[in-house]
Amino acid sequence: MKKNLLILAISLLGYAGFAQNTDTLLSKYYSIKNALVKSDARAASEAIINLQKEIKAEDAFKEKNDLNTAVDKLAKANSIEKQRAVFNDVSIAMWQLVSSTEKVSQPVYYQYCPMKKAYWLSSETVIKNPYFGSAMLTCGNVFQTKK
Repeated sequence: MKKNLLILAISLLGYAGFAQNTDTLLSKYYSIKNALVKSDARAASEAIINLQKEIKAEDAFKEKNDLNTAVDKLAKANSIEKQRAVFNDVSIAMWQLVSSTEKVSQPVYYQYCPMKKAYWLSSETVIKNPYFGSAMLTCGNVFQTKK
């Protein structure tokens, strides 16, 4: 019984400690999103690698497997179109992480594109759609907010 309580306490401390690094993961995620907004596949690829490294460096956290799987799939995309096609999976996993975090240092806006039926996260309420770039830059709306 004491052993189970100790394991539970260590697990909870690991999750609580991770919450402090959510901002780092968000920052790397935003770099990918911003590169997709600018239709810059090369910058997106570099940002994806940075996010992959950060996820792998983190201790265990509840959403790690889902996030890692989605980012690995994104890393295999070799064009802006393919990156955009799988970015929604990363966005959903990141939102699950943000939603489960007690506190973030700044608001996170979960935004939605009705044309693509896909989500992304942003640090601002202004819509800059990563799925269409300049073709439909302002298509979308804020779906939820985490403060």
